[in-house]
Amino acid sequence: MRTEAEFKRVLTLFPVVLFGLAYMVPLTVFTTYGIVSQLTKGMLPAAYIVTLLTMLFTAYSYGRMVKAYPYAGSAYTYAQKSLNPHIGFCAGWILLLDYLFLPMLNYLVSDIYLNAEFPSLPAWAWSLLVIIIVTLINVRGIKLVAGVNFALIAFQFIFITAFIILSIKGLLTGEGAGTLFSTLPFFNPDGSVSLVFSGAAILCLSFLGFDAVTTISEETVNAKKIIPRAIFLVTIIGGVLFIVISYLGQLIYPDYMSFNDPDSAGLEIAALIGGNAFKALRGHYLQTPPLFYLYQRLKELSQRLCENDCKDVCMESTGKY
Repeated sequence: MRTEAEFKRVLTLFPVVLFGLAYMVPLTVFTTYGIVSQLTKGMLPAAYIVTLLTMLFTAYSYGRMVKAYPYAGSAYTYAQKSLNPHIGFCAGWILLLDYLFLPMLNYLVSDIYLNAEFPSLPAWAWSLLVIIIVTLINVRGIKLVAGVNFALIAFQFIFITAFIILSIKGLLTGEGAGTLFSTLPFFNPDGSVSLVFSGAAILCLSFLGFDAVTTISEETVNAKKIIPRAIFLVTIIGGVLFIVISYLGQLIYPDYMSFNDPDSAGLEIAALIGGNAFKALRGHYLQTPPLFYLYQRLKELSQRLCENDCKDVCMESTGKY
């Protein structure tokens, strides 16, 4: 007889939102900072506003689906329940590509920043080192994963707070644009709306993972109410952080075309506002928080695909499990 896996519902709104923010990685704003700043001619905050408004529609859609199907599995479950098991099966395996793509992206970003800080060691060596560290932490178990992840999340918000304070302090003392208020980050006469939309298309990458909270629906108390709220809060909080950070970054470092390496522009901005020590903090931080959750969710999703969808397909094809 087929049995459904059940989870203990213990999560409330705050830990669910924290989970979503950890998955998004607020410091990912620096991942595409230099590239999109140059593409949009300094209108990075404007591009983030367009991206946020677009993602809110997606967040609303996920919220509606969670109310209809308050189960773990995200898009896989929604496709399976609302369409049919075959489409759900395909959607689930496509979803796995996200769980493969995101670690690759984070490893790439980590080696870009670490190689920029320590050029004597090749980029591939940093990637290998980070892979080994993340794998060992995951092998040790979920308790260690949770502890390390919490520490990395705390570091992100400490860094963001310091970045905002140092940027405001620098602007008030005449650095960069020398003012806290400017329309240039939102409207540059040398730019155009098409450039902003082009940048927004790339910045969707920054919101990758905001929907991760739907994968813990079965572990959340009153999921039909909590999960939709959490999705919106994660999207809005993340979006506002991206806009504020990029706005202050454009003011404190207005010459967006002078980055030595657009891929690691965050290091140059950090060095400008806080010196080499602050730069080192950004350079040493690894883009790894979602990786610890990713491997756990990858295991759960693959189990669901094998235990549920494979049985559905076999049942419809042969008449038995």
